[in-house]
Amino acid sequence: MADPVPYALQLSGEPYSAPHVGPIRSHVAGRTDHLAMDVPAESFVIPADIVSGVGEGNTENGFRVFSKLLGLPDTAVPGSLQRAAGGKVGSPVPIMAAGGEIVVPPDVVKQVGAGDLKRGHQILDHMVRALRKEHIKTLSKLPGPHK
Repeated sequence: MADPVPYALQLSGEPYSAPHVGPIRSHVAGRTDHLAMDVPAESFVIPADIVSGVGEGNTENGFRVFSKLLGLPDTAVPGSLQRAAGGKVGSPVPIMAAGGEIVVPPDVVKQVGAGDLKRGHQILDHMVRALRKEHIKTLSKLPGPHK
């Protein structure tokens, strides 16, 4: 049975596709949340500023770092392909996302939490807060523009 088309995508007029997993490559700026998409239920979205910060200001590099760190593909993987590869994809949940973010599927979140999905979310939340704090500290120490 095919996944139902979520309401957000029905309203957007965009063609329906399987839930999104992995990097969100787009010309839409980060932190704007203008991309209607489905993600598997219980996924975790790594914000664009964290991805770029880990990539030392380069989003593509940040995608590669997180792909290696979390064992994710370096490209987006629709849920239908993930199912074919033996992965589990939960019910689709409509979200508004931004370019530069990464959707971490629930099976990977669960692995991060040593088998506990809730703990995986807590660990990833903590990681985002710690990386953001470190990035702000680094940026505050950089010299201003050359005059």
